[in-house]
Order: sequence, then C-alpha cells, then structure tokens
Amino acid sequence: MKDRRYNALKSYIESGAIKSFTEIFDIIPKSTIVKDSGINYVRLTNKIIHPDKFTVKDIIIISQLIDVDSRKLYDLIAAAVGKPVQKKG
Repeated sequence: MKDRRYNALKSYIESGAIKSFTEIFDIIPKSTIVKDSGINYVRLTNKIIHPDKFTVKDIIIISQLIDVDSRKLYDLIAAAVGKPVQKKG
C-alpha cells in the first residue's frame, strides 16, 4: 500500500505550496522514497545535494510515486541546480 504522505505531497506540489525540491523531504522521508523507488539511499542523498545528477529515469520514478507530472518535479529539481542545500538541524 502506498504511503498516504504521497497524496499530501501531490497536493502541495500541484498547489504551488512546495517552492523548492528539498521541501519534498519535509513531507516524506528519503527512506520512504528509497524503499518505494529502489534508488540507493546514498545515491539519493548525493543527488539531493547535487540535483544536476538526477537522471530522467529518477525523475520519472519519483514523479510516478507522487503521481505528479514529471515536468513539475523536473522544474523543482532544475530550480535547485546551483543553489546550496539547506542543512537540517
């Protein structure tokens, strides 16, 4: 069964409430996306820090999990390229 947080995330992305790619992980943990996508945890973490490393395949897989148009996810990732990642804590 799909994690219910994906539905919340979809609503936030479609409404424009999510302004940056890293905000996705405030809603749903990386570990959940890793488990559901099959993307390695270390690789996903590296791609979050260096968003230019995301592949089209990664974007499609994650957008299917969230059930949003892959172009919306791409736009968030593309906007993150070149921006420093905010560290939590």
